[in-house]
This record gives sequence, structure tokens and C-alpha cells, in this order.
Amino acid sequence: MTPQLEGTLETLQMDLAGRQLSLVLERRGPAAAPLWLLLPALSTVSSRSEWQALAEAVGDQRQLVSFDWPGFGDSDRPAIPYDTALLRSALRAVLTYLRTTTRQRITVIAAGHSASVALGLAAEWSGLWQELVLVAPTWRGPLPTMTGWPSRRFGWLRHLVAAPWIGPALYRLNTSRMVLRLMLRRHVWVDPALLTPARIREQQRLARRPGARFASVAFVSGGLDPADERAWWLQQVRLLQCPLQVVLASEAPPRSRAEMEALGWQAADQLSVIPGRLGLHQEFGALLARQLLESDGSFG
Repeated sequence: MTPQLEGTLETLQMDLAGRQLSLVLERRGPAAAPLWLLLPALSTVSSRSEWQALAEAVGDQRQLVSFDWPGFGDSDRPAIPYDTALLRSALRAVLTYLRTTTRQRITVIAAGHSASVALGLAAEWSGLWQELVLVAPTWRGPLPTMTGWPSRRFGWLRHLVAAPWIGPALYRLNTSRMVLRLMLRRHVWVDPALLTPARIREQQRLARRPGARFASVAFVSGGLDPADERAWWLQQVRLLQCPLQVVLASEAPPRSRAEMEALGWQAADQLSVIPGRLGLHQEFGALLARQLLESDGSFG
């Protein structure tokens, strides 16, 4: 296990789903600097490494903390049912842990589907946040977004992929280099030059880590969705006790863009548009960093 953001690794033990799990955190930057908590997007290839470009651009101007969600990256990936309640518990544990090391208000920066996890703690935690920044936010997984069906209709898929023998075989097919390339090109990155053989192999290794299929299929099938209707996150933002900044992805898939625009136009205190798709925080991390540094503290 190696640092992904040129920072210091920490391991946080927590009780989730009735068992002890380890979450891997990474911290870089001066301890006295304003603290940004970076939440990776949820996806088959979710990892704190998504924030590398942003971290390099920020340098020592901020203290940065990121972590791998349970079921993803370097964190434990047990064969358990993954849902939004479990992810909220993980984020709650991270926030509680950070409170032991700092009393300053944290800026929470959530990418993609992690926006829904952060919004799920709006009433409980946002009074302690400096700001909530949602970057290309989503609240529905890929299959519910494409079909318009509620996540419960895909429960059979979660059970199938979790099953022995057939589950690993199906997941291996779905994480072939051809499928990953198609997914990344259509939904995540704009520049096709990023899709080098080396980069695809790196993403495949990440997707195929032991136990990765359980959380991945939960995301894809909507098992990590907090609700079945857009009204949920519009209601959650009304519970926020801190400013909200929304960063839209100019080339996001049409249905995802419609949802993030509805949130931004109706609820954001600050709204901006950056090139990119659902992985804009990774592909355009330096541009995002400059924008957030310029706006940081603008709400007082």
C-alpha cells in the first residue's frame, strides 16, 4: 500500500455492518492550513487517487484528507451488502476522527455519487462545515439512470454478482479492458488520449481487487442510491447549515447533467461549469483546484 497523494497514510478502524473494517486515509499539507476533505466518486474504479491532479495543484496551500470508501481502493472489501447507510456511517466515522485532530471547520468536497452520501449527513454534520462543494454530483447509479427504474428492481443483479462462481465470472466480463475503456470514454473522461493501455490496465487492476465486486455492483445497480426521486436531494440541501457550491460538468451524460443542473440552479449559493464528464475532478483537477482556492472563504 503506497500513498496516492504524496501524503501520509492512516488506518481508521470502525464497526460497520456488524464487523470491524479498516478504512485507509491519506493526509497531506500543513496541519495549520484550512482542511479540505476530498470524497472520491463512487464507481467501479473508485479510489482516492482520483484527487492526484488537484492535490498537486493545491500543494501546501491547504491540508488535504482523502480516503477510500469501504469496498473500494485500499480499504477493506468484505462480502457484505453495501448501501447508502453503510457509506454514511463510514463518512460519519471519518468526520468524527478528524474532529479529534482539528477544531476548524472542514470544507467537504464530494465528487460524483459521494455527493449523495455527504448530503445524507446535512442535518447532522453540516453545521460544522465551512462549505460543501459538490463536483459533478449524482444521486442515481448507472442502471437506474439509464432505465428510469428504481434500484430495488436490480436486487437480483446484486445477488447474482455476489454469488460464488457465477458472480466472479460475470464481474470479470464486466471489467474487461474493452468494457472499462467504453465506460471511461463515454461517462468519465473527455480526452481519449487518457485511455492508454497502461491507464486501462491500471484501472482494471483497481476494479479487480479481491472483494471489489460487491461494492461495485451495488453502485452500478443503484444499491448505493439514497432515494428513487430527485426530490430527495433538493430536500436535503434545505437542511444544510453551510454554503453550498455546485460544480457542473459541461459534457456529463445528458440524464446525469439534467439532475446536477436541477440541483445547482435551485439550491447552490455558488454555481460554476468546468469542462469534463463525471470524472472532471480527476481529468481537470488542476482547474478545479484553482477555482476552489479562489472561492475558498468567499462566504466568510
